[in-house]
Amino acid sequence: MNRFVLTQAELAIILHYLVGEALAIHNTTNDLAVSAEQLQTAEDELYDRGILLRDPYSNQLTITGELALILEATLQPSTLAILSITEREGTGLPKYFSFTDELIVLNYVDSQGLQTFLELGTLDHVIKQIIELTTQPTMGNANLPPTAELTALMPEAEKAALLLIIKEPAAATSQPTSLSWLMAHAALWLANPKAAKPETTPVQQIDQAILSDLLYTTIQAHLVQPPS
Repeated sequence: MNRFVLTQAELAIILHYLVGEALAIHNTTNDLAVSAEQLQTAEDELYDRGILLRDPYSNQLTITGELALILEATLQPSTLAILSITEREGTGLPKYFSFTDELIVLNYVDSQGLQTFLELGTLDHVIKQIIELTTQPTMGNANLPPTAELTALMPEAEKAALLLIIKEPAAATSQPTSLSWLMAHAALWLANPKAAKPETTPVQQIDQAILSDLLYTTIQAHLVQPPS
């Protein structure tokens, strides 16, 4: 599966070439926290990495086809899933899963400001990523009741996750579907973010298999067409 990690300057350069425009460095630096020299260095590095290619006939630079397809899926998904994770240290930057009839792409910015684009093969790979990011391998606590109030669990929560799934996000009538769960007391709990008073609505203790099945069926129901 293809994976691309880009700096802010590299991504700006690639997006200019993606829309068929030569990079106007003196204009771009006004909108980015980078210098013209950094942009030129980034362009040279992209060429050395084989991400920017020179057409032998026109002598123009173009983007490698694999990255162009990934960016197209990221910018124009038929279904978009946004995963937000809150830990005790705070809420991290969201992760975006973009679906088209050809590709599934995970896109996120890390703590260093690097933008990662990772091609995922199937919906199963998406579920695996979400489970790994939001749960632990061994979970379940038989000594706890099957349900509990959210307010009682949150002070002890190690992670809380919210997944928004949007079918045809560019459509004006699009409405997100949400799933929410958290880890607390060495157990996994399914919440109801649509409840009138979610903080006092009981949450249900579940296992990873139940969460995986729920994620799979919910996301699949929102796909315009499964990736081929």
